Amino acid sequence: MKKETDKLEQFINSNQSEFDSEFKPENGWRKLETKISTKNRNSQSIWMMAASIAILLSLAWMLYDRAQLTDKIYELENLSVNNKPYTEIENFYQQDIYEKTVLVNQMSVKTNIKIDTDLKSLNKKYADLKTKVKEQGGHPKLINAMIQNLQTQINILEQQLRILQDLQEFTHTKNQENEISI
Repeated sequence: MKKETDKLEQFINSNQSEFDSEFKPENGWRKLETKISTKNRNSQSIWMMAASIAILLSLAWMLYDRAQLTDKIYELENLSVNNKPYTEIENFYQQDIYEKTVLVNQMSVKTNIKIDTDLKSLNKKYADLKTKVKEQGGHPKLINAMIQNLQTQINILEQQLRILQDLQEFTHTKNQENEISI
């Protein structure tokens, strides 16, 4: 075994200059550091590119989403039913609802009967429908549902008015009968 070791030592000693030229300790560390820093720069560059792409995609999505929302709002503003702008129809119904609500409140004060003119649940449903139109576009079924909602509010107020008028007539008739009997 010693012979083999001696041969190895002889080989190393005879080729020492070649070994030294291949590996110089001062050059070895520099080469290693440059390889490591190159890898770091490459991975850093990849992360920067990935982040840039992610930001660009997010920005593109936001712009697309904003454009879609703008289109839907524009579509809602330009809805028409029977060649009339929906905003005009909505304003007509809203005005009618307001006027009937005022009448019901006035008559309820006259008859001394408190009537609840609060149509919160119908107003909430109307707002939900309006939101759906903004999200999904002006589908005829949604528009019809919105109009039916407004008509239902008006019908409820008209029924309340009829009841109040009937009560007013009844009390007026009752008062007249009492006056005659005295």
